[in-house]
Amino acid sequence: MEVPFALEVIEHVIFSVFLAMLIRAYILYGIRGLAKELVKLLRLMPGVDTLIRFILAREVQTFMKKVSPASPTSEDGPVKEAIQIPAQGMGSEELLKDMEELKALETVTEDGKVFAYVYTMENDLTRTLRKAFDMFNDPTGYDADSRRPSARENVVNQFAHTFLHENALSPMVFPALRKMETEVVSMVASMMHGDSNCCGSLTSGGTESILMAVKCYRDRARQMIPNATAPEIVASITVHPAFEKAAEYFGLTVVHAPLNADFTMNVSELEKLISSNTVLLVASAPQYPHGLMDPVEEVGRLAEKHNIPLHVDACFGGFMLPWVEKLGYPVAPFDFRVPGVTSISADVHKYGFGLKGSSVLVYRSAEIRRYQIFAYSGWPGGLFGSPSFAGTRPGAYIAASWAALRSIGQDGYLSKAEQLMKTTSTMIAGVKSIPGLDVVGKPAMTAFAVMATKDGGIDILALADAMETKDWHIERQQLPSSLHCTIMPHHIGREQTFITDMTDCADTVRGQTSLSSQGTAGMYGMVAKIPDSAVVDEFILQFFDQVYRQ
Repeated sequence: MEVPFALEVIEHVIFSVFLAMLIRAYILYGIRGLAKELVKLLRLMPGVDTLIRFILAREVQTFMKKVSPASPTSEDGPVKEAIQIPAQGMGSEELLKDMEELKALETVTEDGKVFAYVYTMENDLTRTLRKAFDMFNDPTGYDADSRRPSARENVVNQFAHTFLHENALSPMVFPALRKMETEVVSMVASMMHGDSNCCGSLTSGGTESILMAVKCYRDRARQMIPNATAPEIVASITVHPAFEKAAEYFGLTVVHAPLNADFTMNVSELEKLISSNTVLLVASAPQYPHGLMDPVEEVGRLAEKHNIPLHVDACFGGFMLPWVEKLGYPVAPFDFRVPGVTSISADVHKYGFGLKGSSVLVYRSAEIRRYQIFAYSGWPGGLFGSPSFAGTRPGAYIAASWAALRSIGQDGYLSKAEQLMKTTSTMIAGVKSIPGLDVVGKPAMTAFAVMATKDGGIDILALADAMETKDWHIERQQLPSSLHCTIMPHHIGREQTFITDMTDCADTVRGQTSLSSQGTAGMYGMVAKIPDSAVVDEFILQFFDQVYRQ
């Protein structure tokens, strides 16, 4: 059959462009550049990219067996078993035995045969560093009398001491850190009703977990949603500012949905904000300002409907809500039980009672998590890869997180949640009994916000100033003005003191309108009247510039 003349012309043009690209690559970059362009073109052909990734995966498994023979593998890849937080907290003796076995897996840098990762040695200086670490390391907070460290606290600190100078940048040099990190991720995934396909990373805190999630979904969108030229995150106005920080760092925009009259997320308004540029939906469990749950199931349905990933920010409540639900309190599903949820962040250093600087980011699958990992093969210093924002990652916090989860156990978390929920309920009831005060919405767990009623004659920010004269450190909030209260173990037994002091302070400020222009109440009042948020941002910048000057 004769080929039409127009089709012949098109074929010749395509071939000429293809040939010109190869010639240009050869002239500019030589044989290596020519080969690179050929591979790029081949990967565009159907099935070729999948085949290359399959071959690479097999090569990675072969490499893993050589560099880390202790890692269990099968023909299909690493053997994965979902690990749960122990039903009962483990005793100190058993954990310390585990610690010795884990430490034995590590490369001994003091032998002088390691040329990277660790710059310190075991000497008087490192012993001094451990003492400094102990002096300025806050107690994990699980035990009520935090001034006298318990056996559990001592074990967690011992793990931190033992792995203090190890560096998770190299999981091959320090395989025990790799083991502990993957097991912590698996324990958190199981707590969130995930399966053995879930995977993730330990990070330095909730902000880094959020940064990495945003980076992951931005990079995923570049490949899967190329038309999203101005990528956006859609979330409620109460979403944590770390998402704004991540958006600023990585070139995205956060689009905020307003709240309903009861201060919950307005899902219908949120859906209106979804566009062709939307690369991520975010829901909070709970949102920090008021302790209220975003309706994750509803947002999950939107995520499935529009084929958009959904990250659940459970940095605050991830280690509390599962146990609150088990205690019988009403907690709507917010985790991997919701089909649309693709990732969850939860802070170990909050209600997980680990050391400060510990958070977990869990993805539903490795196919999603791969976009989080940074890889660079062009460095003369070798092949470089990093799973998180930081390069060097201190082993102390990984080890302490592993020890905390295993020492507390499910029974310990459940017991502490029960105590804290009782304390929270008592304090909320006390606030509601004070004329002119109320609590924002219906808090889901161990956090709430105090607000002034419309005709109660109380300036809530003046109340905060008065409470500070009684040595309470009050977190002030805006839009609307309120006082944030997160209930922690050190509040247990102090409920009545809180209620009595707040009652006295409310009586002091009630009807005293002049107090609204004094102290921090006056400062917040001034800021609220400035119509341009850029001016307020400048005020914040100048404040922090002054705070961190010597």
